[in-house]
Amino acid sequence: MKKLFILLFSALVVLSACKHEKVYNQIVKDPKTGEDILIGYVNVEGLKGDIFKDAYIKGLSEYMPNDSTVQECKKLMNGVSYRIIMGTWCSDSQEEVPRFFQVLYTADVDVLNPEIMEIICVNSNKEAGDAKIKKYNIEKVPTFIIYRNGKEIGRIIERFADRPEIDLLEILKKQ
Repeated sequence: MKKLFILLFSALVVLSACKHEKVYNQIVKDPKTGEDILIGYVNVEGLKGDIFKDAYIKGLSEYMPNDSTVQECKKLMNGVSYRIIMGTWCSDSQEEVPRFFQVLYTADVDVLNPEIMEIICVNSNKEAGDAKIKKYNIEKVPTFIIYRNGKEIGRIIERFADRPEIDLLEILKKQ
């Protein structure tokens, strides 16, 4: 009986730990197009994978941020984190997400750190699989949400008004 109790307790602990573990870089078929897309939580390695790789590499190689503006941003990035809601199927995401990452790379932001960067991919119905995004009130993708010390300080929705580093700087100036 004691062994059974220990076995059941151990199984319960393992299952509860798995419940909170994020699964990254899931590939599914988009319900509207039937094309392979990334869904739910994604990391930079997922963006470099086959589905988004061409857009990611092209965007990084073609965009050169203004270094002095990036350096101004860098001075204001203490305690800043980012959440990007995007669609690998979306032409705006394909264009804007790599440009934003180029700014962050230029500013030496550790985009591999999940405490600093969270990426959530949606399908064409704006559903994100296991990732719950309703609380973010997403209407268009990509949506870049910028936080300082866990509090939202601004958003960039769909397209940059100017250049990514200029739009980001305007948000980071908010104290």
